[in-house]
Amino acid sequence: MKKVRDLCKKELRKRALLAVHEGNTVIPAEDSASKADTLPAYEELHELESLLKGRLLSLSEIQRFVGFWSKETLVRSLQLLCLEGRAILLPAFYQKKRSLVSCQRCGWEGVPDTHSCARCGSSECCSCPDCGLLGSLSFCDPLYTGVGDGGGDGIRCRPFSLGDSLAKRAKRASLRKAPAVITCRLRLPGNIKFTPPQEAAAQHLLKFGREGKPGGSCLVWAACGAGKTEVSFPLIAEMLNQGKRVLFTSPRRDVVLEIAPRLANAFGRERTAALYGGSSTPKKEIPLLAATTHQVLRFYHNFDLVILDEGDAYPFPDSRMLHYGVEKARCTGGKLVYLTATPTSWMLDQVRKSRVDVIKIPARPHGFPLPVPKFLKIAPLQKTRKGYLLQRQVLEIAAELLKKPGSRIFIFVPSVALTSLVGEVLRTAAGSYPLEDLKPDSVQWTHAADRDRKLKRERFFAGEFPLLVTTTIMERGVTVPKVNVLVLEAAQEGIFDTSTLVQIAGRCGRSPDYPTGEVCFISREISRSMREARSQIMGMNKEAQRKGYLRSDWEEILKKIVL
Repeated sequence: MKKVRDLCKKELRKRALLAVHEGNTVIPAEDSASKADTLPAYEELHELESLLKGRLLSLSEIQRFVGFWSKETLVRSLQLLCLEGRAILLPAFYQKKRSLVSCQRCGWEGVPDTHSCARCGSSECCSCPDCGLLGSLSFCDPLYTGVGDGGGDGIRCRPFSLGDSLAKRAKRASLRKAPAVITCRLRLPGNIKFTPPQEAAAQHLLKFGREGKPGGSCLVWAACGAGKTEVSFPLIAEMLNQGKRVLFTSPRRDVVLEIAPRLANAFGRERTAALYGGSSTPKKEIPLLAATTHQVLRFYHNFDLVILDEGDAYPFPDSRMLHYGVEKARCTGGKLVYLTATPTSWMLDQVRKSRVDVIKIPARPHGFPLPVPKFLKIAPLQKTRKGYLLQRQVLEIAAELLKKPGSRIFIFVPSVALTSLVGEVLRTAAGSYPLEDLKPDSVQWTHAADRDRKLKRERFFAGEFPLLVTTTIMERGVTVPKVNVLVLEAAQEGIFDTSTLVQIAGRCGRSPDYPTGEVCFISREISRSMREARSQIMGMNKEAQRKGYLRSDWEEILKKIVL
């Protein structure tokens, strides 16, 4: 221990920081007057402190955010903030047992592969294999975070305390007045008013947020298209009114891009920011942040309320790292809200164990029931000597659906190869019975690697062609008027699990002008996921009917639309 102390004292003298007091012994700083001038001004140090608050950043990340500071100046400034108690230094890794180490940024645990490191000179350094996409993180790297009231149980490095001059300066910093809390005025986008099921869900969320006990999780389970996002706005407003910090996060970048303007419209652009791959990082503390779950890994016990939207979407359910990041971003005693139309097995397990409160929104705003999937037990594709053919029943279903004016069809397939195969088969069948009214160029197909997928989606939405063959990339975030859905080889549970099938079925009937549509799962077998998906949808409809959320005349209106 004495050897370590001597090394630290030597390093402090070398960095020319102010005198360190230990008992009655004073360690003089060499040339402190000249070198201390290299530190940034007090205002810039305060900006650096604000950047660190609630975040967990490596030195290279901080340098990228502050931009113009030299590395030496930045290191001195961070050391000063740590010594004054305004920032905390954490090792990137810490040893748990023998060779087992843990990464403090992403929570990875294991025995890492060692390598020679040019930075620290060790031949047994290591890097985190999981969170490298955020930037390389080695055993010799420090992590920095600000000092807040969010708590935290990370392994920290404790610096020496400084002498009177810096101690007084730290005390003055701690006595700074907190910024006044700006009252939020809740303004729903487009003056949308809550439907009865939305109003009930919003009130339940407020009650959950006001519970005196710290922590807690809540699941908002909504029907596809039921408007689950807006029901969280009253709770967000209440948290912001209390000067608390809120995170709205999702695994999907497009969800963040879509929700950020709505949050800014409701709560003010000065209070909101969006963080995703390729975006700029806000340098000051923002009370309301929309971020992808990958970006959340850079935060540390910062948010009093975390709202996770579509936590069932890839890659969140099976990613230990992203689960860890969301929990790490929540401050001690903070609240966690899940928003989803298709809860995963781990969410439902928490519900069964009574660890998560459940709030359901079983009906869409237009008051019509969700379209219930039908099963067609046949092999949709038939192989012949000349190639593949679609079964006549499939072609007849498509032809019947396309007879309705403005009708469109999504055909979902389980693989990229099948998109072009099924698309070409449909083009070949176009012009012949039963698709005699269909033109070959009225059939298009797309998948994740298709560069024109966005353009095709827009053209399909506009009604420029009526039939689109696609993989599961269109299962979420797509609203197309008068659309029907066919799922080929629906029993392939590796692709079409329960959540995916519910989401696919949820593409139908979203518009109040056409609140219905046909959903057909086609496969030679009926899988467990197919049955569960239909059961969930029927369960939502029954609950909506029981609670009086459906229109009293919905059956008569649907008969007129269908006929």
